[in-house]
Amino acid sequence: MSFWPLCGLPIKSKMQPPPINERNAVEKVSGQPLLDRLKRLGITSWCEPLLCLPKYFLDYSSISTLKQALPQMDVVAGPKLFSLIISEKAVVVPKPKKRLVMTATDGMLSVKIVIFIVKGVDVHTWKAFKEGDKIYLRGVLQNWNGKLQITGPALIDPQMVGKVIPVYEKRRSVVAEGAIYDATRYALEHHLKETIDYLIESYHGLPEAEILRRARLKAPSIEVILRAAHQPMSEDEGMRGIAGMRRLAALSVVENARHLKKRAPVPESVVSIPDTLIQKLIAKLPYPLTGDQRRTISEIVADMASPLPMRRVLSGDVGSGKTLPIMIAALATQNLGHRVVILTPNCLLAEQFVKECKTLFGADSQVVSVTSGTKKLDLSGNPILVGTTALLSRLKGEPPPALFCVDEEQKMSVSQKVNLIGFASNYLQATATPIPRTTALITHGAMDVSVLKEMPVVKSITTHIVTAGERKRLFEHTRKVLASGGQVAIVYPIVSDVEQEKKSVVAAATEWDKHFPGLVGVVHGQMKEADKVAAVDSLKSGKKKIAVVSSVIEIGLTLPSLRSLIVVHAERYGTSTLHQLRGRVARLGGKGYFFLFLPEAVAPETMQRLRLLVDYSDGFTLSEKDAELRGYGDLFEDGERQSGNSRSTIFRFVDLTPSEIHAATIHN
Repeated sequence: MSFWPLCGLPIKSKMQPPPINERNAVEKVSGQPLLDRLKRLGITSWCEPLLCLPKYFLDYSSISTLKQALPQMDVVAGPKLFSLIISEKAVVVPKPKKRLVMTATDGMLSVKIVIFIVKGVDVHTWKAFKEGDKIYLRGVLQNWNGKLQITGPALIDPQMVGKVIPVYEKRRSVVAEGAIYDATRYALEHHLKETIDYLIESYHGLPEAEILRRARLKAPSIEVILRAAHQPMSEDEGMRGIAGMRRLAALSVVENARHLKKRAPVPESVVSIPDTLIQKLIAKLPYPLTGDQRRTISEIVADMASPLPMRRVLSGDVGSGKTLPIMIAALATQNLGHRVVILTPNCLLAEQFVKECKTLFGADSQVVSVTSGTKKLDLSGNPILVGTTALLSRLKGEPPPALFCVDEEQKMSVSQKVNLIGFASNYLQATATPIPRTTALITHGAMDVSVLKEMPVVKSITTHIVTAGERKRLFEHTRKVLASGGQVAIVYPIVSDVEQEKKSVVAAATEWDKHFPGLVGVVHGQMKEADKVAAVDSLKSGKKKIAVVSSVIEIGLTLPSLRSLIVVHAERYGTSTLHQLRGRVARLGGKGYFFLFLPEAVAPETMQRLRLLVDYSDGFTLSEKDAELRGYGDLFEDGERQSGNSRSTIFRFVDLTPSEIHAATIHN
C-alpha cells in the first residue's frame, strides 16, 4: 500500500546499526500479560500502545547477497540482511579477545562470522547451530586480510524477514526491549478502532476530518497514519507515518493549551478595584512608575474585575520593577477587605518584600512575613501574608485568597503550580525570565501575559565566558571593582563538600579571604536564618565587599553596590537561573559585569546554551532562544518537565520542537 504525499515535509531517516544483543524473536504472548508489561510506563489501556511513536525502523524487507554487500573501494556499507547456511559450526578462539568463529555461505561466497564473547551475548544459541542450518543475520560485511568477515552480527527471527520493523523506546528497569513492539502488534489486530476513537476524543470535540485538516495532513484517515507508522511496507512509508503522528501530536499540544484557556465564570472571584484607590497608592511612591508598570496594573485590575478568574504571567527582567505592580494590586485588594497571599522562593525575600512595602507605602501597612519562626498565624486585621510554600499548610481550612501571587515561579514544579492555581480566585505569577513552559503557555493562549521592558534605571551589563586558563583575570578584575567602590559576588554550586571543595561556598570563602582579608561575607541556604540575615546586612551596609554565596542571591536579593558577579561552574545552572543572577548586578544603574566561569571543559551544546547569555540581555528574548534549544517542556496540567521538548499526554515518546508547535498554531 503506498502512502499519501505530505507536501514539503522533510523525511529524515533515523536508521542506525542495531545493538549486538538485538531482540531475535517476537514473544508469543497476547492480551492482558502484554499490557501489564507496559504499566511502568503509565500505559494502562489498549487505547495507548499505538500512540507510542517508533524511534526508527529496521528494514528486513530485502535480503542482500555477500557479493552485493562487498565493500567498494574500501568503503564499508551499512548493515545488511543476509540469508546464510552454516558450513562450519562455531569454535571458541581464546586470543587475543575471546570469541566465537563460524563459517557460512550464501551459495556463492563464504564468510567468517565473528561473535565476541561479552556480557549479553547469547553464546549458547550460536553454539547450537549445526552445519547445514539456515540462519538470517544482520551485520556489516568487511574485508579482513583478504577474507570476508561479519563481526558482531544480530540474529533475525525468520518471522521478521520481508518486513520493515519499527523500533520503540526501551528503558532499563522499566520496560524491556520488544515490549512495546509486541503490544502494538496485538493492538493493531484487536484495538485499532478504540485507539482512533480515544485519540479523536482527546481533541476536545473536533471531528476526524477537521483534525487532519488542522494538522495539515492529506491522509484519508487517522487509521492510515497509525498503520503506516507501526506496520509500514517500506522505511520511507514508516517515516511518513512518524511525521504524521508528530503533526497530530503538535496539534494536540496546541488544542490542549487552548482548552486550558477556557474557564467558567466564577462570580465570587470578582474584585472591583476603583481607579481612585490605585492612584492614591501610586501617589505614595517617591518616583514615577514606568509606562509598562502602569499598563500592567491596569491589566491586573481589569482581570480581577472580570467574572473569569485571573491567570496572568508578569514577565520582566530583573530591575524592571515587577514588585511594584504586585504590591499595588495586593494593597488595593486588601484595602477592599479581601485576602491576599504572596509566595516567595525563600524567607530572606519574604522579609525583603515586607520591608520594601512598608518603606514605600508606610510603616503601618498591614503586610507580614510568615517564616518557619512564626509561631502563630495572626489573621486579625486581614494582613497581606508573605512567605514560602510552607505558608500554604497554615492556611488549610481558610477560604481561598482573592489574590494569590507567586514571585519567581521557576523554583516550583509544574504540578505545584497547577495546585496553586486552584488555590486562589485570581492567580498572578511573576518571573524575570519565563521558563520555556511558561513561554509556551503564553504563546499558545493558556495564560495572559504582561511584559515589563522599560527599566526605571539605565544600566549596562557585559557578560563574559571565562575558562580555567583565564582564572587570574577574575582576581584582577575583583581588585579593580573594589578599588572603584563596588562590591563583588561569587556564586558556587555547593555549600559544603569535602570531596568537591573547589566547588563549595565554605571552602571558597576561606580561599577568597586569603586574597582579600576581612572583606569576605558568606551567605548560603544551610545557614540559620538569624546568621543569614546578619550576613546579608553586613553586605548591604558595605562592611563586607565580597559575597561568597550559594544561589540564594539569585532570586530577588539586592546588594545596591554590586558591580560584578562571578558564577563558578556556570554549566550547572539553567539559562533562567543565570539570567536571574545577572540581574543582581548594578541594580541602581550604571556599568556591571557578569562572568560565567568554567573550570572544566563543557559539551558543545552546553557552550551553545551559555553563549545565549552573552548574546542576549533581554529576558523575554532569552527565554524564546532558550526554548528553541531546549524545547518547551510539558504543556499539560499533569506535566512535570519544566523544559525539554514538549510531550503530548496523548502520544508517547514524541519530543516536539518549538517550531513544530508554532507551525500547528499559525495554521489554525
